Amino acid sequence: MTVRIKDGEFVDSQNRVLNLRGINVSGSSKLPTSAAAQSPSSLDPSTPISFVGRPFPLAEADTHFTRLRACGFTLLRFIVTWEAIEHAGPREYDVEYLKYIRAIVEKAKGYGMYIYIDPHQDVWSRWTGGDGAPLWTLEAAGFDVRYFAECEAALTRETYGRGHSTAEKARSANDEKKEFPKMIWPTNYFKLACATMFTLFWAGERYAPNCKVDGVNIQEYLQGHYVNAMRELVKYLDGLDNVVGVGTMNEPSAGYVNVTNLEKGFGAMGANGDLRYGLSPTPFQGMVLGEGHVQNVGDWSNGFLQHVLSRPDRTVAVDPKGKRAWKEGRGCVWKEAGVWDVDPEGRPRLLKPDHFAAADFGTEFYVPFAAKYTSALREVWSGEAPLMVFVELPPLEFASTPFPKIDPKVLPDAINATHWYDGITLFTKSWRSNVSVDTMTRRPLLGYSSIFKAHSSHLAAIKRLGEEKMGGAPTLIGECGIPYDMNGGRSYRACRGEKGLYDKLLGTMPLGSSSSDPFAQQSAAMDHTISCLESNLLSYTLWCYTPDNSNRDGDIWNGEDLSVYSKDQRGLGKRPRDDVYDGLRAAEAFVRPYAMCTAGKPLENRFSLKNQFYRLRFESTDGIESNVPTEIFVPKLWCRAKAGMEVKVSDGRTEVEAHDHWFVVRYWPSEQRRKEQHSVTIKFVK
Repeated sequence: MTVRIKDGEFVDSQNRVLNLRGINVSGSSKLPTSAAAQSPSSLDPSTPISFVGRPFPLAEADTHFTRLRACGFTLLRFIVTWEAIEHAGPREYDVEYLKYIRAIVEKAKGYGMYIYIDPHQDVWSRWTGGDGAPLWTLEAAGFDVRYFAECEAALTRETYGRGHSTAEKARSANDEKKEFPKMIWPTNYFKLACATMFTLFWAGERYAPNCKVDGVNIQEYLQGHYVNAMRELVKYLDGLDNVVGVGTMNEPSAGYVNVTNLEKGFGAMGANGDLRYGLSPTPFQGMVLGEGHVQNVGDWSNGFLQHVLSRPDRTVAVDPKGKRAWKEGRGCVWKEAGVWDVDPEGRPRLLKPDHFAAADFGTEFYVPFAAKYTSALREVWSGEAPLMVFVELPPLEFASTPFPKIDPKVLPDAINATHWYDGITLFTKSWRSNVSVDTMTRRPLLGYSSIFKAHSSHLAAIKRLGEEKMGGAPTLIGECGIPYDMNGGRSYRACRGEKGLYDKLLGTMPLGSSSSDPFAQQSAAMDHTISCLESNLLSYTLWCYTPDNSNRDGDIWNGEDLSVYSKDQRGLGKRPRDDVYDGLRAAEAFVRPYAMCTAGKPLENRFSLKNQFYRLRFESTDGIESNVPTEIFVPKLWCRAKAGMEVKVSDGRTEVEAHDHWFVVRYWPSEQRRKEQHSVTIKFVK
């Protein structure tokens, strides 16, 4: 199994261009299997931790890989976390977990699946509202995680209700069913704990030179342990030729790096760099709250006042009541670095508002780290093909500094794996085909054609980053997908034949939908996303496949529900429970025909869900033998027998090979027309 880079494309051993289509496995791999998912006790340092069984038990692997391969997925972005490997303490690696990961990846090889390892994090760690790093990293910086909620240093699902926002205060002590606000978790990037940890990780030597652990600056300490943990994982995977690469870090945050004025907000443009939702202290307010000082903080809703008038709904007096975010005997690292202090009257004062300003995160901090990290991992990799490195910087809408120039000599075999989502659909958990907002320009989009054009142009801009900033590197969109719990879960109630008051008034079907399919809206949204990807001839890995997804708990993490599969949809559709597609949601939108490998330069590789029609166009190129075919994946979701598809070609010949759950259509152009443009179309007939 070989994937190489040639002329800005992924190619196989026969120089055919590969369109890699895959999925992230899995959404729940962010959390340990050893504790009740996101319960208050799960953050207790005494709670045993194990990630063995994420993404699924080895005994169930055949079932899941069979389902995923039947969908046409040939690449898995395999989620691991630093915590999963090194949770017990520095240099204490979980050997049982490492052996388990090797066994799972080895099993995937038997299904013809490539793997790229994603060292995942969201807002640094579970104790800061997300996942990724072990608890001991926070303790090494001097944090006391017990009082993050009281100091507004982090907002977590496990401690929600202990903070000071209006929504949290309204939650009574016995109202444990109060929902954690949807998509509020990313605001932790702009809170004390997460922002501090990322700043120390990337730039501790510059901004906190006296913060040392075990005799070295905390930057060297944190980076060294992170690199060595991932290096240990690569040692266990060495020799598996279906492992094609590894990411550097999922959507790394710059922390405070490049913040112009700590008194105004995050980002080079002051407050405009923040994601404001709930209580949103400025960086300076976050620092002084961490030391227990009372602050008046803006409380923001995710609506008209923010997006139109750019102001909070109200101001809340946040009083930590004597609690501090720092351990006894330790103080705020930024106070100790001379960023702020307390005047003789006991009032906090900002001394260096521009302490972190005028820095280029990508060029000065990320690229040097990525080069060191990649070199360390490749030292223990003996595979015939080089270990590719997937660069997954934050989505362009949230980048605090420009995408860096990445010289292939500094970071060879690098892949642009920037993520893209339809942000309006993701944050509102609804799909509107005629009205949206361009998240790059903030301008309204009216009509589907303008929405499609805008989103396709966003993806084209990402693709150009690989071409222009990374020396012609190929692009693979590392994450893209849709929320399935649209409109308050109306699709789930429709599947069960249930109706709440809202459903009785408006119906369980999506507004504007004439379909009886309860997932019609999700299908339309997913088809839109993949059609935008196809218009740019992009490879991608969808977010996500979560085998333990349920309608109640979603992907088990922070209320997200983006899994293409749910155990709660088993047996509720038109398919029998033993059908390989049973449990998939809006499957017709992502289980679609495509050219897996093209014997030439692809010009079009697109499926029309509306017309049930597939089209491939390509030009023959030098370096590919005439007997090497183009191969098109055709899932049996669309036709159970060869007679169910009409294949037409511009020239040459085809043959169809049947597998258990799909067909492969092979195409050879005629010798007389090899230098011309070729096309293959497939129409599905009933």
